[in-house]
Amino acid sequence: MSQPAPTPQQVRRALARAERGAALDVAEATVLLAVRGEDLDRLCAAAAKVRDAGLVAAGRPGVVTYSPKVFIPITRLCRDRCHYCTFVETPAQAAREGREPFLSPDEILAIAAQGAQLGCLEALFTLGDRPEDRWPEAAAWLESRGYDSTLSYVRAMAIRV
Repeated sequence: MSQPAPTPQQVRRALARAERGAALDVAEATVLLAVRGEDLDRLCAAAAKVRDAGLVAAGRPGVVTYSPKVFIPITRLCRDRCHYCTFVETPAQAAREGREPFLSPDEILAIAAQGAQLGCLEALFTLGDRPEDRWPEAAAWLESRGYDSTLSYVRAMAIRV
């Protein structure tokens, strides 16, 4: 179900509050998700002002830092059914794509090595919550390789990487 378009008055109010640096509530933030054109330019300017003030307060004006990282999707299976999630898949979806329930150790190391070659300093493992609780295929895959849980597999892979 889509939300109705925000009224011009709602947009003006939310933008004015953002430009003043006021804390926005969920409704105001939602209104600002829909802005385009000049309103988007105003919102970006307000966001830059907040960012720059935060950098000054942190003692590093004008310095935006980041840590290059590689994402390693250990598994896309999950026990939960969050309908907003676009990451999770079922074992049937994985099989149709020719994938096992989990990345193999060799696949994980290859992704980590490629990330390192590209200058990544961190490896972030992405995974669903205890897929073995919901999917027999996940439990069987782990068991056949000597792991009693997804977390024990993640720990072993973290050590390898």
